[in-house]
Amino acid sequence: MWRGTNRGSSQMILTSYEFDHEGKKSRAVYLVRHHSKVKETTLEQKVTVERDAFGRFTPLVELTDFPGGLSERESMLKLADWLHRLGVAIEDNWSTP
Repeated sequence: MWRGTNRGSSQMILTSYEFDHEGKKSRAVYLVRHHSKVKETTLEQKVTVERDAFGRFTPLVELTDFPGGLSERESMLKLADWLHRLGVAIEDNWSTP
């Protein structure tokens, strides 16, 4: 069962959180989902946000199940589509308090 904020075609849930009190570091892992009604596809990817001891945040996007057999052009356009869809889902879930 999918849990988390459901704002139309995108959802995002916190799946893991770690905090190192001594080192003042943290790591949050989110599962980000975007459903395209036009393409009738759902994209799900993990996004990790790490915070170091100085308060700097580093986001990491884990792209899994990327399709093979594509040309360089097709691969770059697929990557652009995936990053755009992830961006839409993240904005949907973080822009409204």
